Amino acid sequence: MEENTKNNIDPSSTISEMGNRKRVRPLGAKRDEVHNIERERRKKITQMFTHLRTTVPSVFPKATREVILNETIEYIKELEKKKKMLEDLKEKMKSVEANLNLLIPCGNRNNSSVMVTVSSNVAFFGIQSVAKPGLVTVILKVFYNNQAEILAANVSVDHGNLILAITALIQHRHGNSATVEKIKREILSL
Repeated sequence: MEENTKNNIDPSSTISEMGNRKRVRPLGAKRDEVHNIERERRKKITQMFTHLRTTVPSVFPKATREVILNETIEYIKELEKKKKMLEDLKEKMKSVEANLNLLIPCGNRNNSSVMVTVSSNVAFFGIQSVAKPGLVTVILKVFYNNQAEILAANVSVDHGNLILAITALIQHRHGNSATVEKIKREILSL
């Protein structure tokens, strides 16, 4: 009879007793959703670290996440220093330009103009004229004849108007301002 009693146990009471002892887990669909969210989060973090690894120049390809973060912080600090230095230089150049900016309209029939900004022994020439074949070559020869070293030149032509920007190093025995004035006069006479 005892055997019968064992087999005749109420199934609902056994399940509830076991349920109290086990940890409650989320349903299958909810568990999968949580795993997917976590997987996506890890994927995004990995993508961000990969982006940092390729963006920051001093990070090696096999660097750990800690190294990537430290190198990124140092790189940002370095960029901030460079930005501050460039902003200071820009302000300094603005004050120099305000003192030395000269725009000389040309009296010739070509409606040309030359704008010159001088800082120390470097001069910035902005030349505007009607475009003619060989004009740029002649202008560059003016600089050569006056022993001015051209550091950079930018030429553009828009609707028949020539715009020439030249940065030149002026080193002359008679003084930089005399050489700059001579170059301007020669360009305006072309």
